Amino acid sequence: MDLAIRQLHPLFAAEIRGADLSRNIDPATRNAIEHAMDEYAICVLPEQTIDDERQVAFSRLYGPLENASAVVHQRKAGVIGPRVKLPEIFDISNVDENGNLLAGNDARWQYRQANELWHSDSSFRQKSSTWSLLHARVIPPSGGDTFFADTRAAYDALSEAMKKKLDGLEAEHSIWYSRSLRGGYVPTDDERAARPPAHHPLVRRHPGSGRRALFIASHASHIIGWPADEGRALLDELLAFATQPRFVYVHKWRVGDLVIWDNRCTLHRASEFESNAHKREMRRTTIIDTRGDFGVGL
Repeated sequence: MDLAIRQLHPLFAAEIRGADLSRNIDPATRNAIEHAMDEYAICVLPEQTIDDERQVAFSRLYGPLENASAVVHQRKAGVIGPRVKLPEIFDISNVDENGNLLAGNDARWQYRQANELWHSDSSFRQKSSTWSLLHARVIPPSGGDTFFADTRAAYDALSEAMKKKLDGLEAEHSIWYSRSLRGGYVPTDDERAARPPAHHPLVRRHPGSGRRALFIASHASHIIGWPADEGRALLDELLAFATQPRFVYVHKWRVGDLVIWDNRCTLHRASEFESNAHKREMRRTTIIDTRGDFGVGL
């Protein structure tokens, strides 16, 4: 397949045309997409008519996938069942197993409100993630965009004094910390035990590009070994810096878009839409980072 790549933002993000993911792709196309991801960190593949099986098959070309059925509240709520049959698929939607809009008091609706905060998928895991791949099936008439921030460019723009200050620092990341920021969803004891916090360096070297990137955002609760208020202030300062408009690309979804982003060097958040009036149905696969906290101290 001959690919056409068009950059979407001065710093990062690109659109790739010419790859039909409904069919098996050849090694050259697979490698070309990987090289584009190393450079741009976000790649948009429009007009992809794929089902869950094809999305999983394509995602597996780049590594092992997270298991969505391990999310306790989804399993209890029946999301893993009639609506989504493959355990590798995360149902990022505002509808229930019968296709009806979720009510505001539904645990699934409450849980997903934190998706509107800046975050990196799975930073709360000991083995975090490399890429996330999100496919648009149904989109609302307005809103529901996704904002992405380039944390490589943000790190490059930091002062030398700040870079030195961050060297060697680690933060604790917890899914339950980020969920507490928006209120509503209260985890069970089983959920807390199943998803304990993880520690990661504030700065990691991105292996594909060789560039350093900030590893921060809403799952990061505090800095290890620092007083809580001082650590929180530094994390808030870094997040505000990294999400300035100059570092941000906004993706306005179209049905069929498959957007891939690299969680190791980007942050993202969903924007609001009328979720009580319009459906937004997306499917996500997430690739496990088997290398761990790569490039620490480099």
